[in-house]
Amino acid sequence: MSERGGQAAANGFQYQYLVTLEALLESAENAPTDVVAAVIEPTHLTARVRWSATAGSAEDPDAVDFLLVDADHQPVVAAQVKSGGPGTLIHAPTAFAALLRMVRSHPSARSYELITNRKLHRKTADLHQLLTSGKDLEYIRGELKEILSLSSQKTEPDNLSDIELLGLSRSSIRTDIRDRHELRDQLRERIRRYRLNHREGLGPSTAGRMSNHLVSEILQRASGGSDGVFTLDDFRAELLTSSPYLAHDLGAFDWGIMVGPVPAAPALPRLDLIARIRGSLHAVADGRSVASCVLLGLSGMGKTSLAASYAHDLADSYDQIFWVNAESDATLLVSFRSVHDWLLPRHADSSSDESQLRDRVRALLSSSAERWLMIIDNAADQRRLQSWLPTSGRGHVIITSTNQSGWATHPHRIDVQRLTPEESSALVHRRLGAASSPTDSDRCAASDLSSTMEHWPLALELACGYLAGCERGLDEVPRYLKKIRDLALDHRASIPAGYPETLVGAIRLALTRVAGPHNRQLPDVPSVALASIGVAAYFASRQIPVQLMLAAVTVPREVVLEYDVTLPVVLQDDPDNTYSADEVHRALRSESLVQRDEPLCTHPPQEWSAAHQEEIDDTISVNEIVQQVVRGLQERSGDMGPRLSQAALHAQIWLTAFIEHADETHLLAVLPHVQSLAEHAGRLNLSSDDIALLWGNLGGVYYARGEYEAARNAFEAELAYILQRNAPAPVLELKIRGSLAELARLEKRSVEDLVTHLNRVRVLAEQLRHSRPREVADVVANALTTLREATHRHSQGSEVSRLITEFTELQATTPTTPGARALTELHRINEVLSQVGSPDGHAEEQCRALLADAGLPLLQRVQVAGLLAESLAFQERWTEVFSALEQLEDYTRKSPLGRQSIAMTLHNIGLAAGLRSAHDLGDCHEIVTTVLRISSLLDEKHLSLDPAMPLKLKILRLLDATKAGDTARIDELNRELQHAETTGRLSADHEAGWRHLLTAVARR
Repeated sequence: MSERGGQAAANGFQYQYLVTLEALLESAENAPTDVVAAVIEPTHLTARVRWSATAGSAEDPDAVDFLLVDADHQPVVAAQVKSGGPGTLIHAPTAFAALLRMVRSHPSARSYELITNRKLHRKTADLHQLLTSGKDLEYIRGELKEILSLSSQKTEPDNLSDIELLGLSRSSIRTDIRDRHELRDQLRERIRRYRLNHREGLGPSTAGRMSNHLVSEILQRASGGSDGVFTLDDFRAELLTSSPYLAHDLGAFDWGIMVGPVPAAPALPRLDLIARIRGSLHAVADGRSVASCVLLGLSGMGKTSLAASYAHDLADSYDQIFWVNAESDATLLVSFRSVHDWLLPRHADSSSDESQLRDRVRALLSSSAERWLMIIDNAADQRRLQSWLPTSGRGHVIITSTNQSGWATHPHRIDVQRLTPEESSALVHRRLGAASSPTDSDRCAASDLSSTMEHWPLALELACGYLAGCERGLDEVPRYLKKIRDLALDHRASIPAGYPETLVGAIRLALTRVAGPHNRQLPDVPSVALASIGVAAYFASRQIPVQLMLAAVTVPREVVLEYDVTLPVVLQDDPDNTYSADEVHRALRSESLVQRDEPLCTHPPQEWSAAHQEEIDDTISVNEIVQQVVRGLQERSGDMGPRLSQAALHAQIWLTAFIEHADETHLLAVLPHVQSLAEHAGRLNLSSDDIALLWGNLGGVYYARGEYEAARNAFEAELAYILQRNAPAPVLELKIRGSLAELARLEKRSVEDLVTHLNRVRVLAEQLRHSRPREVADVVANALTTLREATHRHSQGSEVSRLITEFTELQATTPTTPGARALTELHRINEVLSQVGSPDGHAEEQCRALLADAGLPLLQRVQVAGLLAESLAFQERWTEVFSALEQLEDYTRKSPLGRQSIAMTLHNIGLAAGLRSAHDLGDCHEIVTTVLRISSLLDEKHLSLDPAMPLKLKILRLLDATKAGDTARIDELNRELQHAETTGRLSADHEAGWRHLLTAVARR
């Protein structure tokens, strides 16, 4: 992305103010100095009169960008800054005019500087050499005439007075090849050194914030504040501003914008590690390759805080800072969507397809002229993340991970170890308010606490949270240490490998305080809070929905069934309640067990789905090691089955609601929690109706997303529970086996696998057709479709024929439900469209009738919309086909569901349009181009129904390149097709159309 006009102007002002800041800093560093103040943009009347008015000054307010003046208010240096983009030149006439304007506006200045980051034209370099040569005035006049001889200013040297020539002889042109980012980096380090040298004991605070702060002061004066005057005394005072005041830094600039849930800057910056990160990221100096480093360490060691500290500390080195949550595939996708929507407006192209989204974000970052930082938090291993990582652009990537082996081959690994004794004591002092003037007793207590907690950041945070809650601070340390030692000894088995024994004690003590009395008016807050953190330990660690967590511990199954709950339960604050969501949240946060996290969704209310209710977006995060310890404590003290079953009940309610209401944002956000809960239930060998339903709903999500293997595993887990259940569950078994049979067809498994499930489906359907006729009707219709689709190109065999006959007879005895009718109609439409010379108008009518049904499920609606487009194509109504494809493309960019149906539509329309286009029988080239564009939105797994689909898409691309006359693409695709095994893949009878198209395209 090239710089827009407004952005280029903003960058020019940034560069100008940074140069001004550098001039002030040089004056502050080089005491004693004649300079006592800078006048910024000396265009304000008061400033000119008091500080910059000199005898004979001309009225030219734009001649000077800043003046450095002495105690007598006389200009020491008059400067103008001219910036430009990479590779731009500054020509001699431009430079001469700028210098002459400064001389005329401030004739008594001791020197004049034109400062520029542009390259000097050859004659501009000659001009600088002439003006700094020390030659006499007439020699300078003569040479000026030669330098300017070809410009419109060629007569100007003859008109110069001796005073003007004398002023020009005190002038220079200073080139500065640094861009604004390099300039900020150098200023930051100089600010660090200055603060260390002049404020002993303060330490190097956030220099990035300080540089922003000083630039904001310069901007304020450039706008007329303080009469445009920045005295050196004031500048030094601002330069030594104490750290707390910098937290209110202005946010009016175009750099350091943070996108995503960037944590707040930690209380303790670990400067040695920040320096190592900086060194790793600056190891690549070509400006186009993306440098990256990985922060490795156990959970609770402070990796995320360290990454956040770097982001805040060097915020002014980057235009944008992106925070990506890599805890799961779903959170990775959601985070990259946020990055995409920042780089491009949402309406422009917000594809939900992983490969499309990933490639687009990488392309946008690669082409951006701005500097960016991406922090990828909690990444499991390098292989899973590799395809997401940006590889080119003006950016840096920081990755945090607990997986040492997963990143063993990365060249820039930084091990994040426990704090040093000095750092841990400093953290304790800051957390407990004793940092300014600690007593000897305070220092001793902080040291004891730090060493007992073995200098682990998480353990210290928990300890300080507990001590702060006691309101006695460091005085309470001896008693606190005794308590956690006793608790740690009692629960050695709960200590994760590699962690200090006292960590378990610290977590247990925090849990004890949570369970203690909080509010007499809300007596159940402690028990609800304790149960909530227990359930949260089984969800994913980030963006845990508060309302899901609370419902899982306060709304039992009986209530859900009694009120037929189908939407997420939201607990409203009520005077009659004995607890409140806010108080439970506060109780957990007060002990540092949880932190507030980013909301699940930030869409405005008018974009909410019917399942999106007030307050469901509030979330918390829990450190993974806290989750692990809490799980260990619970699992050793009681049966987790009832608690996880109730959590599974509410999790599957959330999941189902978002599926049914096509709320993809919330579906992706809640999916990691459902997956985590299911995995823990499997680990503990827990089984219940609600856990089984959770597996089933999870399988449904995987199925809709085209992840067939994961869907099969989920359905098989649900079936395994059903089969060992004491009381039979024939309805559930019926539905599960029907789904597994369909998956066997989609995965192209053997017909025997499919028949095994459908034989049992037939038996169950016979048993249930009187008691549960509607469920039986839907499953039987699906079974018939599955059998016919699986064998429509092959001999059915006696077993399949028998099943088709028996299911057909069963169907005649069951009611015609909307689902069964839709499946039957879909099969008929497919049959009609598969017949040569079929009545396509009839297929169109059937499609439109189905689409008119508001109750048609989403996945079937996508399939019918595709079949409608096919029927229009077979009728050669190409304008309507194009319109239908545009609607399909819009859906594909917004939703990840139903991609296999879309792939089949593209296959069939691509062939029909391709054949006509190849034989010049109509203008179908735009249809082919649209098919290819939509296909680029699909992952390989979405095209897996047809192994030859990649080859077929290459044929269409060759046709597209031929029509466009793109010789380079034609040659490349021809080479690829020559090396492809085309004969075998297109040898089947039903591939005759594609063989014909390949031949036709090759002839062209």
